[in-house]
Amino acid sequence: MTTETIVPPTSLASCGDISCEFLVDPIPRPAPPPFTVSSPTRRRVVLLDHRKPNSRTILIRAAEILREHGVDVPDVIQKAGAGTPMSPEILDRLAAEKGLVLCGVSDCGSCSASSAIDSIMLQQRGVAGIAILTEPFRTQVDRAMSYQRADRDLPVIVLEHPMQNITGEQLEARALALADQAEAMLAGLP
Repeated sequence: MTTETIVPPTSLASCGDISCEFLVDPIPRPAPPPFTVSSPTRRRVVLLDHRKPNSRTILIRAAEILREHGVDVPDVIQKAGAGTPMSPEILDRLAAEKGLVLCGVSDCGSCSASSAIDSIMLQQRGVAGIAILTEPFRTQVDRAMSYQRADRDLPVIVLEHPMQNITGEQLEARALALADQAEAMLAGLP
């Protein structure tokens, strides 16, 4: 009895070959339409907290710093949890936002992926949604964008890792870095 090789063995070893992609992801997925990455048009920052330890502390302190520099910052919005996307109600509430919407602060795999998804959902609605991630997870937005096309890469705010079990001085440094990066994204706006 003879057997026929359907896929050459070299195809199985190379993930650059399209046959390997079918082996990894055999289910065709519809590609959502591409979107244009939004930039803020107003000197305003909305902060979305996902309830990770120290996230709210960093966001509240960054809000204080931004307000001291003349940036409009409303109260921090909290979503249900770190590992899930924002609710449709929060997404609808933020859909008309003209400033930055910063999603985080994320310092692990699932919460970073969730912040990345939140920023993408906002961008798809024309809102300048930006994920706040720590250094080891800076590529989560790119990974989440693997099935979504945009006119350019989504910006990300990257902070030093970790966010938990750190001193007050380190928390202050993270808040200052966050405020500085947010202000840089607002540069030139009235």
